[in-house]
Amino acid sequence: MDQIEEIKAKTDIVSLLSEYLPLKKAGRNFRCLCPFHNEKTPSFMVSPELQIFKCFGCGASGDAIKFLQLYERMDFWEAVEFLAKRAGIKLVRRRLGKDEQIKKRLYEINHLTAEFYHFLLIKHEIGKRALNYLVKRGIKKEIIEQFRLGFSPLEPESVAKFLLKKGYSVAEILQTGLIVPTRRGQYWDRFRSRLVFPLYNHRGNIIGFSGRTIPGISPVEAAKYINTPETIIYHKRQTLYGFWLTKQDIRKKNEAVVVEGEFDLISSYQAGVKNVVAIKGTAFTEEQAKLIRRFAEKAILTLDADFAGNEAAKRSIQVADSIGLDIKIASLPVGFKDPDELAQKDAILLKKTLDRAVLVWDFIIDNSLKKYSATTALGKKKILVEVLPFLAKIDNEVVKNHYLQKLASDLGANLEAVLIELEKLKNKSMKLPSFQDSLPEKEQGRRYLLEKYLLALIFTHHQWKYLSDASWHNWIITPPFKRVVKLGKKFLNRKKTLNVNKFLAFLPEELKTGFADVYLFLEKTSIKDIDGELERSIKSLETMELRRRLTELAGKIAQKEKEKRGRQLKRAEKEFIRLSQRLTELETA
Repeated sequence: MDQIEEIKAKTDIVSLLSEYLPLKKAGRNFRCLCPFHNEKTPSFMVSPELQIFKCFGCGASGDAIKFLQLYERMDFWEAVEFLAKRAGIKLVRRRLGKDEQIKKRLYEINHLTAEFYHFLLIKHEIGKRALNYLVKRGIKKEIIEQFRLGFSPLEPESVAKFLLKKGYSVAEILQTGLIVPTRRGQYWDRFRSRLVFPLYNHRGNIIGFSGRTIPGISPVEAAKYINTPETIIYHKRQTLYGFWLTKQDIRKKNEAVVVEGEFDLISSYQAGVKNVVAIKGTAFTEEQAKLIRRFAEKAILTLDADFAGNEAAKRSIQVADSIGLDIKIASLPVGFKDPDELAQKDAILLKKTLDRAVLVWDFIIDNSLKKYSATTALGKKKILVEVLPFLAKIDNEVVKNHYLQKLASDLGANLEAVLIELEKLKNKSMKLPSFQDSLPEKEQGRRYLLEKYLLALIFTHHQWKYLSDASWHNWIITPPFKRVVKLGKKFLNRKKTLNVNKFLAFLPEELKTGFADVYLFLEKTSIKDIDGELERSIKSLETMELRRRLTELAGKIAQKEKEKRGRQLKRAEKEFIRLSQRLTELETA
């Protein structure tokens, strides 16, 4: 029996899947709702006899290894290693692929760095003031240990020197985002003079860091929070701070409390709210919602009681609605700016606040009623425009009818009138309002959508001058869009002024439909600061391209090192540093 078969023999698929799914006995098998597609009637079956799973709805099937590949997005060997560790089997060492080798090295670097920062905070004189700051904030030492909090000193090259002594190369350290190249050839610690929070993925690997300034210690002009930039192992949209530690509590309660920052999470956790996770900022992404949905059916958003928080709550509905994650909103009591402050001052009130959380549909209606007057015709119209798109998306017809009746009652209108407005809405686009900074990522990918968005801004808002500026043209890589830009510049040089109808006629037939799609992508009144939005979009595209090139170069550097091609290696490393410096300029601008 080889090791793969031994691992399968020692893995009970029912036991494994029960750690992820609410399996229920169904004769000789087990059954639940399929995790791989939306359904109301369970069609996902698990056979203890055959040690396989099968969904009769979407067709997904396989053994324990295949389940981890589909559910946890592990590759084959990651799944094998996970199950081997779970079964207590020591695997014979195997050769890692190039990407695996790079990721393994980055995890190692991050782990060592976290220990370095943690040591400086709790055991070194240099971190004493930072430790005192945490203690004054009421953070207990066991919590500091549990979350492996750290401190990065003001000395700019401390972490670089530490890691270089451990045998890691500058190129590898740059890939983690821990250091920033300077024009003088130095490598400064990105997080210097800050508290440092290690960021784990849900499997327990340190994928990045978040750094926070400390009053009286950090430079006054420094940004309060900075984070690891996007890397091959850290993706902000997929990360929930604390999830590696709290996921089992989330599973037990079948509910996740979602807060906005590291201290919000740490203070809530210390106050006894163990089923808590933190997002980075106010954007609750589809990837984060799906991660929570693996472990729970419900989430409570505990957001700041201001308008920005309310908008964030609305965005969460769009990402949670399609995956069956029930959302409640807990509004903070008056006088408390965030869950961190509430947890520190009154842990009992924090728990009561969570208990009083209302369903998101009640929150949407009540919040709109606070913003607009329900006693005037204009106010009623604004409330309908804001609320109806959300109520229209409620899947359960009984629940939908309940809230439509509530809305009608609150407006002093009859239900029939509200239903007529709902029907009008169904004949229009069902796009929810206020989601401009949360564009959906469809099959084409985020870069495709950003390119399309940029071109839509240019053509819809008549910003022809941008077509003359070739500095950003190389950031467009989608072939049809690239051709449109090239032809747009050519047409502008000929005609001096760009008339959209004439330009459409100028385009070859195969581009006309695509250009029309771009042109209709945005509404003309949807953007206030058009120049600012265009510059941000161009900057985002350049950032994406730089990250792509850096990842590609990292692979080349590893290959050149292996082949001992010194001259080519030096050129590649020089280019890597140049691109890293440009990326740093963009991210710090």
